[in-house]
Amino acid sequence: MGAQAVRLSNVDIDNALKNKDFEVLFQPVFDLGNGALARVESFVRWRHPKLGLLPPGAFISFFESQGRMSELTRYVLANSLKSYMDWRGPWPPGLSVNLALSDLSDDAFTSHFTKLLRDHDFPPDLVTLECPMPPVDMTDDVAQGHFQRLAETGARLAIEVRGRANDLLRSLDPFPFDEIKTGGSAILRFARTVRGPGLSAIADLLDVANNANAAITAVGVEDQASLAALRGLGFTAAQGNHLGKVGALKDFRPHRINEVRALLDLEPLSQESLTAL
Repeated sequence: MGAQAVRLSNVDIDNALKNKDFEVLFQPVFDLGNGALARVESFVRWRHPKLGLLPPGAFISFFESQGRMSELTRYVLANSLKSYMDWRGPWPPGLSVNLALSDLSDDAFTSHFTKLLRDHDFPPDLVTLECPMPPVDMTDDVAQGHFQRLAETGARLAIEVRGRANDLLRSLDPFPFDEIKTGGSAILRFARTVRGPGLSAIADLLDVANNANAAITAVGVEDQASLAALRGLGFTAAQGNHLGKVGALKDFRPHRINEVRALLDLEPLSQESLTAL
């Protein structure tokens, strides 16, 4: 269901921002080496007064077409940080927030981000800014400048890649990303069957990550076969419904770590260790 189908307007956006109709939820990301909670990633839903609960696919494109993605990013960032602080305070494991293409070139974003963290006394390295791939018509030098400006905030940077690594990832120097995230049906289908065109795409991304000493995270892991295969290929972290669904932070319980460790064939942690978490 797209934005056109649900007949959104700028008045809807104005009212939603004013009335705080956007709900920020989170999905856990787990370390595939030890089953630890690596961080939580924020997601947004729109509780529209007439249309009901809208998933991102129903309204993100409309925000983009109206040039208002920066408003949504800042809303999600502020509310993600508040929810995380209420849950965990200024302590690990940290959280991640997705940026839009328009945020990459928004010179004011880094100032806003830095001030927000300073006002909350929140360490920047506990935030991962998840960046989209730049458009094909953006030069490597311009992209490098945008990513470098974000990196100078002290936050971790991740980039989400669908499919094969392109020349941009190989040309960025210094490599600005702490993490590469990838998923999609082709790669996960390969992970389940260990054959097909996904092999070369995964090999390319693993090569880039290894050369850059960056982590590589699988997105959308839905079954045990995918989890086992991705871990064996060298992925360092993963997220998806098989590991933990999107939900409120208050619903996350430490015993989930032992459940994930069981999926990874690891011994459970003691109750004392889980209590400490």
